[in-house]
Amino acid sequence: MRTCVLTGSNGGMGRAICAEMRRSGYRVVGLDRAGSAAGKPEEQPDRFIACDLSDMDDVRRALDALRDEAGIVTLVNCAGLYEKKGVFELTLDDLDRVLAVNLRAPFLLSQELARRMAAAGTGGSIVNIASINGKLGSPIIPYGTSKAGLIGLTRSMAKTLAPHGIRVNAIAPGTIDTPMAADVDATQMERQMYSVAMGRVGRPVEIATVVRFLAGDDSSYMTGSVVDVAGGWMS
Repeated sequence: MRTCVLTGSNGGMGRAICAEMRRSGYRVVGLDRAGSAAGKPEEQPDRFIACDLSDMDDVRRALDALRDEAGIVTLVNCAGLYEKKGVFELTLDDLDRVLAVNLRAPFLLSQELARRMAAAGTGGSIVNIASINGKLGSPIIPYGTSKAGLIGLTRSMAKTLAPHGIRVNAIAPGTIDTPMAADVDATQMERQMYSVAMGRVGRPVEIATVVRFLAGDDSSYMTGSVVDVAGGWMS
């Protein structure tokens, strides 16, 4: 049995990824702040572990709980947090909270689960859900900064984990039809769509299928890659 650990399993993208990975034969262990969200049965993980990713002690407790899981070969860091305050209103606490969820937790989970994959000799795959904002910059400063850091983490860990047979790749989504996107005001959404060649928001399944590809053997010669899934959002 191949096991996939998925953070942010309750979110719109998380539920789609869960369904796609389960269809592909993975056992999915979901991590999120509360119990599994309502949704289709196939969107629910096989096992759920409540975890506040902004609390590194809680992340360590989740890792302890995962010690009885055999066959972990995939980690998908999907959870994301953003803070909409303007540059002059932001506090260090705001920045730290976003960085904790979007960058520190993915590092800690990747480090420990990669350690276990290496010890088991199984190899594996880590897929980080970054953002096109991490490449192009964003007026939502903590979010854009954290996602740029996640892209850097992806490339650096890809180099260091390759000798252990562990691949690390990232996806840079554009605007995807999730509750987070629904919180974007109409003016900003119109501005975003002006930059998207396809002129529409993406669907969560369009991210999930790329996650499944990067997790599996079809992408066996890919590591350190950042795959844009953004409808041609180039500026």
